[in-house]
Amino acid sequence: MSQKPFILIADDDQEDRYLLHTAFEEIGRSNDIYLVENGLQVFSYLETSIEQSVMPSLIVLDLNMPILNGMETLSRLKSHNVYKNIPVIMFTTSVHEVEKAKCLEIGAADFIKKPARFQQTISTARYLHDSAIENRLTASKDC
Repeated sequence: MSQKPFILIADDDQEDRYLLHTAFEEIGRSNDIYLVENGLQVFSYLETSIEQSVMPSLIVLDLNMPILNGMETLSRLKSHNVYKNIPVIMFTTSVHEVEKAKCLEIGAADFIKKPARFQQTISTARYLHDSAIENRLTASKDC
């Protein structure tokens, strides 16, 4: 299994995906992420990852996505034997306390608001990357 931190990010907004990718480029970590557009694509990617034995160390989900939204995706991830231990961070434009509480109850590791400025997006990319490193280190100690 790969030891580098790896982050799977699902967001249906093309501009948000572009900003995140650019922020990860700014911190020199664009090769550590993979971007998809919805929850179904998360599961398609994870099925391929199982076959290749390269699971992400962190999943980031937009809350409001078509086809399979972030909360539904989170719920399915946390009820799946293989995926339930992958930490998930919710990443959304709206921070409704009820949605936040529900996501944390289902098993999200964190719930963060999408930044309004690019400099904040770079800080968010650093936070996500650091979280992925921490998760990868924790997972390798558990093996």
